[in-house]
Amino acid sequence: MGELIERSEGRLRPAASPRPSRPRGISPSSGPSAPTGPPRAVVRARRPLTPQALVERADVVLRSVEAETVLRIHRRRRELQAALYVDEMHDLASLWSEGDEHDEKTLHALAAAAALRVKLPRGEDRLRDAHVAVEHLPACFARAGRGELPIDWFEWLIRSVLRLAPAQRLQVDERVAAWQLEAIDVERFYSDLRILVEWFGRAAVQESPEEQRGVHLQPSSDSDGTACLMIRGPLPELAAFGHRLDAAARTVQDAQRRALRDGTPIPFDLDGDVARQGEHMSLEALRYEVALRSALTTGAVEVPEPSFRISVVVPVLTLLGLSHAPATLDGTIPIPARMARRLVAQAPAFERVLTDPISGAYLASASRTYRPTAAMAEHLRLIDPICAVPTCSRNVMTIGEADRIEEFDLEHPARGGPTSLDNLHRLCRRHHRLETTGGLDPQRDPRTGATRWRIGDAAVSEVAGNTDLVTRELGARLERAWEQHQADVEVDALTRLGVLDESPAEIADREEAHRWGMHLMEH
Repeated sequence: MGELIERSEGRLRPAASPRPSRPRGISPSSGPSAPTGPPRAVVRARRPLTPQALVERADVVLRSVEAETVLRIHRRRRELQAALYVDEMHDLASLWSEGDEHDEKTLHALAAAAALRVKLPRGEDRLRDAHVAVEHLPACFARAGRGELPIDWFEWLIRSVLRLAPAQRLQVDERVAAWQLEAIDVERFYSDLRILVEWFGRAAVQESPEEQRGVHLQPSSDSDGTACLMIRGPLPELAAFGHRLDAAARTVQDAQRRALRDGTPIPFDLDGDVARQGEHMSLEALRYEVALRSALTTGAVEVPEPSFRISVVVPVLTLLGLSHAPATLDGTIPIPARMARRLVAQAPAFERVLTDPISGAYLASASRTYRPTAAMAEHLRLIDPICAVPTCSRNVMTIGEADRIEEFDLEHPARGGPTSLDNLHRLCRRHHRLETTGGLDPQRDPRTGATRWRIGDAAVSEVAGNTDLVTRELGARLERAWEQHQADVEVDALTRLGVLDESPAEIADREEAHRWGMHLMEH
């Protein structure tokens, strides 16, 4: 390997070679002279990282308050944070087992997410990272525990090797652990690690375009009623789709232009705006309408009509124009009050949902039948738009299943397990199956509405009942307004009675204080 890599302050850099350059498209690992392993060059620092060198890197004055702060932060991260991080990763790794069945891994991920107080996908990632750290990066993990490898660097190392095979991870671990990690600069670490990992081939460290195919809905963070539908995939496929969409929009625009000129029916004038304004739609608007309203084809697979409605929850004060509190779409996406009023004006029917004016809790309705009524199912979607299992983030407004916390008694319906909102919640299919098989065991407190979940034999988590946050906020504002009104009425009454008037002694004291102040100002 010496003829391919030279050492220059520890950097991995191709050495000069008298041989002709390799033709484009030939892999460096091909041919009889290909290296048999990844580079072993040791990355070294120019100088040890002494306290003085650290202060100089931070660009603060030696022995100043800032310098002491920098040293204190560095010492805390090397000692305290490193020890806590290593202990946590060992605990998380103990929940991972290669022999676990799918359900067992799901329960362990739920337990980890509940302990870390994070969403389920983050809990799954943390379990995987802990397993990789302990089993596949043991040398670097040990250096992180001694404070020689910063935690941020080590987590970047984990992410960098996720697509490598376990044997390849061990090779990276062996080489990185030999670097002078306690002294090299952060840019050196990231750049040299990237070169080392890329030695195994970019295909091993990055998902292929085909693997990155996906469609994601991202609501605006400004809660302005907009969202972005992102389609990700191979560039040729999306470029071809963009060309087809553009061609369709231009064709429709030409047809609209001819219809306006000839006085014939206007195509694709879905809202009648073209006829009213006498001007064809813009290409941008047509691309949007064609993409959004065109029929989706699935070949021979028949797609059933949706059995649910899009739910828009509008506070009654907002509906009456007495408040600008936002509404929610499908129970999770805030939309502006003006948009909510427009949607309500176009709605063919309404469903009244009552909430407690103080807590915002949804008021329940009971049923003696096994299957929830249609109105109850719609109501339940508002209460649990997200899977009710703690840390799960799957949206169950469209694909989800209603589940009874206390089982329904088919022979004696009045004895327990009623079909009511107090005894129902919505779960994703994956966790509903786990709850049915006994891996998850929920119990709801009838007084507080909180649900206590037993997650296998690993953890117990308690989740408060979902509430309408807008109702609670409006109730708090109305209560504060009423308290202020009561205080104003009381002050007016005391003023009329003369209780707040100054006594003669108080008036004399105030006038004396004023004269004394004027005297001090003059002299």
